[in-house]
Amino acid sequence: METFPLISIIIPTFNRANVLGETLDSVVNQTYRNWECIVIDDGSTDNTQDLVFSYLKKESRFQYFKRPKYIPKGPSACRNFGYEQSNGEYIQWFDSDDLMHPEKLKTKIEVAIEKGADVIVDNHGSNDYIKISNFNIECFTSSDFYIDYLLGKYPVITNDVMLKRSCIKKERFDEILWKGEEYEFFARVFQQNLTYCFCDVVLTKYEISPDSISISSKQSESLIYLSKKIQGLYTSFPLIVAKAKYQGRKTYKNLVLKKQLSLIFKHFNFFRKSHHKSTFVFMLFIIYNFITKSGFDVIKPKKNVTK
Repeated sequence: METFPLISIIIPTFNRANVLGETLDSVVNQTYRNWECIVIDDGSTDNTQDLVFSYLKKESRFQYFKRPKYIPKGPSACRNFGYEQSNGEYIQWFDSDDLMHPEKLKTKIEVAIEKGADVIVDNHGSNDYIKISNFNIECFTSSDFYIDYLLGKYPVITNDVMLKRSCIKKERFDEILWKGEEYEFFARVFQQNLTYCFCDVVLTKYEISPDSISISSKQSESLIYLSKKIQGLYTSFPLIVAKAKYQGRKTYKNLVLKKQLSLIFKHFNFFRKSHHKSTFVFMLFIIYNFITKSGFDVIKPKKNVTK
């Protein structure tokens, strides 16, 4: 490789000292050496600080910051703050309970340089790594790829995407979101004329910790907010609006099964419109669904309903 661009790895964390060490070890073990790793502590009460300090003593490429009190709590705010501290030409956000394949950074930067890519995407899985051999790479340049992305044709998680710093510009993670934040953020970044490379190779071992945001009680509020935001931003794209309403119906079902009626009534009109029902009819369905824990298929909107 003729050039060795700096890659900034940005890791927000909260009370993950029991697993964070393995994540940081996977960073240390990268065969590509020109990286910096910025850990942002979102107010941990365990021994996260002591753990990270032990890495700082051994490895100068690590940096550790506590979330400043002037920014809100949450993974999105921490990712934004970490980005502001970074210097890399390429940015790789990563989660504090997942593991990098030793060849993750090397593989992606080689593709980035060879293909002139702005966005390099790999896959994730829950199994142990296999040795990297030849793999398929899909490369294309597009200014409207974000439409297919929003429609779910290219599903990715935060760890999958490495971005060239120059394409991030003023975009930042929505700090209200605790769930689906990468989906909304990448959609905004992707509204440029960018070159994408999708690598059909698993370079992240993906874990779900007991305290993972993916199973946090905050996810429902975030998904409701996200659905509303997507519908507001993409009113001229009926398929995107329909997908956002579908997510609203899934959230409604989960809230019923979890007996969280207060949240349903807090966002009553949102859920009613997601199901395309009148106030009276939807109220009856809420009662029926809550009592029987069934009947969700019955209230699916008819096809081609757009109001």
